[in-house]
Amino acid sequence: MNKTLLKSLGKCILWGIIWTIILFIIGNILVNLKGFLLKDVLFIEGIIFIMLGVFACIGGNPMGLSLQSLGQNNTQYNTNANLEVSKMENTNKSNFKNTISISINTVSLILAGIACIIINYII
Repeated sequence: MNKTLLKSLGKCILWGIIWTIILFIIGNILVNLKGFLLKDVLFIEGIIFIMLGVFACIGGNPMGLSLQSLGQNNTQYNTNANLEVSKMENTNKSNFKNTISISINTVSLILAGIACIIINYII
């Protein structure tokens, strides 16, 4: 494997472990203060972190096809302008933006959420 890929994978796993430890500490604090069950707290934290990681991956370009001009008098002109912008973006390959971008931070959030759910089932 490539060394940069291994480094980024190692950083991702390391940050996932750090987030898991932080979530476990927060879970213990909530258990001591409020009297909740640790299993419930870890499960909810895991679900929240998985959702945060997935939603952090999603991105996009707001200038693409939009429904903002529907119902107005100039709907056809706005739609045509949006299509022209989309065509210009597709022809310019160097400036192409992905809809889903996965980075170390988002994957580590997802890994921390999965680890919390696994710890929940082990306990």
